Amino acid sequence: MRRRLTVFIVGIVAVILVLAGVGTWYLAQQSVRRSAQSDALSTVQALAKNNATIVRLFRGDSARLRPTGRADVRKFVKRVVVGVGHLDGAYFFDDAAGTFRGSVPPASLHIDAATLNPLFSTNGPSTISGITGSEAWAATTLGTTSTVVPVVLVTRHVDGASWSGDYLILAAALLLSAALIAVFLSRKITVPLVRAVQTTQRIAAGDLEARMGASSRDYPELQSLAGGIDSMAINLERLRNTEQQFLLSVSHELRTPLTSIRGYAEAIADGAITDTTRAAAVITNEARRLERLVGDLLDLAKLDARSFSLHLRSVDAAEVVEEAAEELRPVIDQAGLTLRIVNPLGPQMVTADPDRLDQVLANLLENAAKFARTQVTIGVVAGPGSVAILVVDDGPGIAPGELGRVFDRHYTLDRHPQANRPAGSGLGLAIAAELVAAMGASIRAESPVDGTGGTRMVVQLAAQRA
Repeated sequence: MRRRLTVFIVGIVAVILVLAGVGTWYLAQQSVRRSAQSDALSTVQALAKNNATIVRLFRGDSARLRPTGRADVRKFVKRVVVGVGHLDGAYFFDDAAGTFRGSVPPASLHIDAATLNPLFSTNGPSTISGITGSEAWAATTLGTTSTVVPVVLVTRHVDGASWSGDYLILAAALLLSAALIAVFLSRKITVPLVRAVQTTQRIAAGDLEARMGASSRDYPELQSLAGGIDSMAINLERLRNTEQQFLLSVSHELRTPLTSIRGYAEAIADGAITDTTRAAAVITNEARRLERLVGDLLDLAKLDARSFSLHLRSVDAAEVVEEAAEELRPVIDQAGLTLRIVNPLGPQMVTADPDRLDQVLANLLENAAKFARTQVTIGVVAGPGSVAILVVDDGPGIAPGELGRVFDRHYTLDRHPQANRPAGSGLGLAIAAELVAAMGASIRAESPVDGTGGTRMVVQLAAQRA
């Protein structure tokens, strides 16, 4: 890539130099042609000022022109026009005879009586000029002698513009400078790009600790690219660590009930236990725990794939709160806790999926029952344009720095619930957050609730107008 970029930049400079050179040569050529024509025109205008001298060359009726050769005429013109040393020819034309007297201009000029005819018209110009091939010419009338109107014609060869050695040296110097600049720019651009490719290849191969590292000497765009790649690697590493921690936590949650089930099942099979009813109860409870964990994992998979069903409609939030509280009351009573329901008078209408909202509240109540000391409270609070559902426990609370992580999939698995409390899958808050977001609502955790701790979970729903 570096070589192609260098060749590309040098090629562009070379093309520009060629185009500039051709354009300059063309303009110089036109300038030379105009200059030659202007010199010829200036010469005949100077001769016109000395027309009396030239007219005296005509004698009597014969009107013979004294100079008979081209060299004689040119010498005569040089004497009349001081400083004219670059003329190639000077000729006299007699309109009465319609021919040149003395020397005749080259046939390549194609100048004859028809060409000079405009000079003899009443309102015609007194001077005409032009360029024919590589010759510039100009002609003017010089006055009359009887019926003869003498005309003098001068010619000047147009020297073509040529390439100068200075221009070629300058072009070579510019090409060399362009090559050096191209090498510098290509290296400055391609080196960070190569480093970016190597870093992304290492990341793709599984080395999530690879970092590109932005340099202050790089262009801002390349610095942004390096920062983006490094941020991607950091996020991927964090996600991999989160995934590993999540899998370890889920494995632990699976292993604990499986160990209990296997232990009691082997004890029953070996006849080592006499209270088979109690053993069967333990196996049943642990099987339900496994069933709940598998169900939560399936719910998370559906949420990630956006394949879960969601039917939004107008529902009474207070009614859903009552139903969810009654469903979880046995679990809370079994934990030795008091369940309080605080609902305002009258329905509180919101837009939600009642089944999914009930699932959210069940997860929040189960989570509160794991950490509460004596009491769990659930209720509805109506606000301006919104309805908030609150689930409060009087447990130890959550540290302020960790409030933003309570809805992570792995976070609750690391917390320590109260002793002899029903153990859930540890994924309830993550599922609740996903479902709330899918319904267009919001959820947050607040702690402490009072001076002794406690946690408040708040589900904020948009209220429907009456």
